[in-house]
Amino acid sequence: MKNRFPIISARFGAIVLAAALLCGLSHSGVVEAVNLTAELTTGYDANPALSDPSDGSGFSTYALRAGQPFDLAEKLLLDLSVEGKYQQYWSVEDNYRLQTNGALSYVMADGRFIPMLMGEAAVYRDGLIEADERNEVMVGLGADWIISNRLNLGVAQTYRWLNYLNWALPFSGKGQGRRTADKGGGGKGRSSSLQSEGIWDARSPVLDAGKGKRPLDTLYPPRDNRLLSTSLDLDIFIAAPFTARVYAAYGDLDSSLEMESYRELDLGIALSWFPAPQWLAGVEATWSRMDYYQVPDHMTCVRNVNTIWSAALQISRFWRNFEFFGALGWKSGDAPLDYESYAQTVIQCGLSYSF
Repeated sequence: MKNRFPIISARFGAIVLAAALLCGLSHSGVVEAVNLTAELTTGYDANPALSDPSDGSGFSTYALRAGQPFDLAEKLLLDLSVEGKYQQYWSVEDNYRLQTNGALSYVMADGRFIPMLMGEAAVYRDGLIEADERNEVMVGLGADWIISNRLNLGVAQTYRWLNYLNWALPFSGKGQGRRTADKGGGGKGRSSSLQSEGIWDARSPVLDAGKGKRPLDTLYPPRDNRLLSTSLDLDIFIAAPFTARVYAAYGDLDSSLEMESYRELDLGIALSWFPAPQWLAGVEATWSRMDYYQVPDHMTCVRNVNTIWSAALQISRFWRNFEFFGALGWKSGDAPLDYESYAQTVIQCGLSYSF
């Protein structure tokens, strides 16, 4: 088993410092208390890379979040948060994500309508699928509307910039059909061996171009992608102790590598049940369709339209500031490259502490 705990401490240094800063600001007397949540999870993932064949692994997840609300004026609110998540796999490489979020909202119609301006910045690193490593920036507009005592509607329009870090073969991301043996990537930057052979040229748009390789076997520069998304969700308070949520989202990804551009439609439904005091059970089912509309017609080994199904079940028990939970998740999806498909089952349990 790999020993990654020193790395965990280093990764979360910025998060801990940011949480401490928010705690210091809370003593100014004009803001509410900082909300801190720590979470520890352990479980088994049958397919971390979303590939076929798959290599399963046990894992542990460490997460920390700090949130701070500010009352800027009578009806003007600002919510800031920082969070980090480190996923340590026991037999494959790890990944982590650090991000900060902000939302500026204005309360209207006695609290029944709340428009907001949203923002997010994040970094994601993945030792298993290096092609997925990236930095992200998101800005967006949203609104929450209390339609009635039983219906709440939420809408959002976001624009996300995804700045990938590594050279990679086409369709090398998680769940896209590329075998994990070569990880589909060219590593961080360009290698010295490639420079010495004169293959890499700053004036050339691709690596190994002109060597007779097919486009799908060619390393391309780090992607510079833009994702425009529209989402709609409806919360339904059916009757105590049941609540439900139905949601839909449409996304249009414009990739710097045209063949990886796609349009995506997501649909989902979730049901929550409070069977007894301090207990919560939830189920969720989702369906997604991705259309790679820029794939050239002659690339017959790439499936243009791909669908993904998923389902999840979670049971939680609350005690004081603790939440103890167990969850089971399943996913089955199409991968565009070589008409591959994959399946994933994840079982996990854990606890979170809010203070």
